[in-house]
Amino acid sequence: MNSKSSINFDFKPLKQSILANAAKISPLIRETTIGPNAGERSLASELADLTIDERKKPPEKTVWEETEYSEGMGNAHLNLKEYFDDISNIRKLQSLEKLRKEAIQKEIMSRMNRQRMKQTDLEAIYSESQRNLQRKLTAQFEEAERRVKQTLEEQERLSRIQDEQMREVMLANSKRIDNQQKKLEQWRAMKSCMEALEKGQEKFKKGYQTFVLTLMSIDKNLFLNYVSINERANMLITSYDHTIKSIAEGNITESAVKVIEGLAEDLHKLQQEFVTKIAQDAAAAEEAKQKLNQEAAKPAKEEKASVDQTDTLQKVQGLNQFISPQSQKHYTKVMNQLVEYSSAIEPLSRDDNDSLKKFRINCQKAINIPVNAISDVSADHLRDKYDKLAALLSGTPVSCGSEQVNTSAHPLGQKFCTVLLSKKFVSQAGTEVASNPKAAFALAAVIVALWQKFPDFGILFLAHTYRDCPYLVPYFIPQFEGQSTEDYMKLLGYKVTNGQLEPQNIYLSRMAGIARLYAAILVTKPRMGETAPHPHDLNNGWIWLCNILNLEPLPEICATMILEVLQIAGEEMRCSYGKQFLKLIFAIQNQYFPKLELVDEGGPKSRLQVLLETVMKEGKFNRPDGALQANFW
Repeated sequence: MNSKSSINFDFKPLKQSILANAAKISPLIRETTIGPNAGERSLASELADLTIDERKKPPEKTVWEETEYSEGMGNAHLNLKEYFDDISNIRKLQSLEKLRKEAIQKEIMSRMNRQRMKQTDLEAIYSESQRNLQRKLTAQFEEAERRVKQTLEEQERLSRIQDEQMREVMLANSKRIDNQQKKLEQWRAMKSCMEALEKGQEKFKKGYQTFVLTLMSIDKNLFLNYVSINERANMLITSYDHTIKSIAEGNITESAVKVIEGLAEDLHKLQQEFVTKIAQDAAAAEEAKQKLNQEAAKPAKEEKASVDQTDTLQKVQGLNQFISPQSQKHYTKVMNQLVEYSSAIEPLSRDDNDSLKKFRINCQKAINIPVNAISDVSADHLRDKYDKLAALLSGTPVSCGSEQVNTSAHPLGQKFCTVLLSKKFVSQAGTEVASNPKAAFALAAVIVALWQKFPDFGILFLAHTYRDCPYLVPYFIPQFEGQSTEDYMKLLGYKVTNGQLEPQNIYLSRMAGIARLYAAILVTKPRMGETAPHPHDLNNGWIWLCNILNLEPLPEICATMILEVLQIAGEEMRCSYGKQFLKLIFAIQNQYFPKLELVDEGGPKSRLQVLLETVMKEGKFNRPDGALQANFW
């Protein structure tokens, strides 16, 4: 019988009987009897399990138990036939199950055989594909080798071409480098010439400005005495113009630079000669005047009259339309010292050596840091800033951040710092004091203390003050023929940036700041314990006020100068000069102010008018805000 045979039995009548009997014998059966895992046992074995062993006596039972047992055995004999029938059916089922298992095993073996055949086919296909792949890879490898070889040959060919091209490029580069080296050397020589030319031009321009200022300060009646000097200066200027024109056309040579330097030196010598001659002429004129006065003097006793309004008016009426002789002499002396110092420190200022650059930068820091920090916060604070600056000017090492600055490290170090410091204070006046008037007094205290210890510093401070604000000389610089507007405005103290003149309000603000600092110096008391006299005391303010009133008023700037000086120093002057000063104020209001109104309608004039009216009404000035108390430090 195979797995495809069809066996039909009617099991419906047996289902209930089998299941019922199976339930009865279930406690006595331990092995699996149905299904693929059923064990094969003999019918005798199974019957043996069910046969009652007669050798085993059952325990004695009670009457009740014996009765119950007899009834049960009777029922068992009745069902035994059914049970044997069931067993027979089970055996048939087991036989069928065995046949089914054999059929299944045959089917499994058949399928396994088919699977092995498929596996063999797959292995054959895989082996063939491996061989095909190997052949393909071999062909690709050979092709790749061929291409690599071809590429190497091509690269070798290109390499030869590139080597040839590289040699040509290197040759061209070598020629170009040689040309560039030559151009670089020419450029360096040109740069050196340009730097030397700039220095020469700067020196010539400064000398020329100084010469022009000196020339303009001369009284017109005396101009003929200096015609020859003026002609020599014009010749120098003509030569300078021709040389500059030649340089502008591209003829920048060492010889042209030497010409400029020579002209600058000649102009400097001419300026010295000019100043010397002016001084000699002034001395000779003074001597002649004294002799004339002695001859014309009469032995008559003169009565000393009190100064009234008419006397005051005579004092303030003009001596010269630009500058008074006394102011001109003082101005020339101060500016000459600045020129001498500037010429002396030029080797240090212009040297491009790295160590000297660092030295100059450190000096600048050692000046800027304490000056920027000057304030009246305390006496110790002010004293500390003074001590640092005084040490710097005296050549004592000063700490500046992580650096130690010693001006004695260079022969020109102290002079260099003196010029820088004096210029820095004037610059501070035009910025800090212009925006904060109270700051003037702390700055003035340090300036006066330094001026007492280092007189040259004070003179240089005045020189920078006069250069930035010539109205404090007072000097009303005129514009000479042929002078450009830009150059002229620079002489008046204007700043020009990229050809643009600064606004008038900013200019007036800076001039006001410089005037406040100057007036604060006039009224500043020396330090406690200082025995040296005040280097620029209140008497200089009286002289300045009289001199500026002797000149024809200019719009805005004159009112600004007078207003700032009176606001700062007016009360001190009143206390020192008393009625004389009040008479001067009266003359300003009644004689000078009407002339000022003809040329000025600006704000400074209005504020000056209010100040004068208040003083005439109250008889005194208000104390300025921020003034330091006596013996503050």
